[in-house]
Amino acid sequence: MKPLCLVVLLSLFLSCANDDVQQNPYLNQLPPFEFELNLNLPQYDNLRFTGGTLTLSQLGLRGVHFYNLNGTQLLAWEASCPNHRPNTCSSTEIQGIETKCNCEDYLYSLVTGQPLSEDAQYGMVNYGVRRTGNLVLIYN
Repeated sequence: MKPLCLVVLLSLFLSCANDDVQQNPYLNQLPPFEFELNLNLPQYDNLRFTGGTLTLSQLGLRGVHFYNLNGTQLLAWEASCPNHRPNTCSSTEIQGIETKCNCEDYLYSLVTGQPLSEDAQYGMVNYGVRRTGNLVLIYN
């Protein structure tokens, strides 16, 4: 094998690192739920448009944040701060296309769920979303 081919193969092998996202061990046991929402109802109107957000506090551990990614794809994230043991300040609040932890002001992306703050170790917990027309099922 020629040296150039060997270098290319070696660099491809080394670039396949394990990029698994770690999750806060305190958020591994979230209560199971399924919830259906109808985007035709006025309380969910903001989710019908790109960039629209909504928080439903009755779901998940501390609520669920929703984000309309592109007009058709909805993302759902646990509202509990992923870098804290659940406590009185460990919820997050939506600020534009980010969420902010009430404990230490950690920021997270509503698009990717990844932390935007250097000190934050874990990303947000994602919930399953299945959309059929204007009916949306959220589950874990």
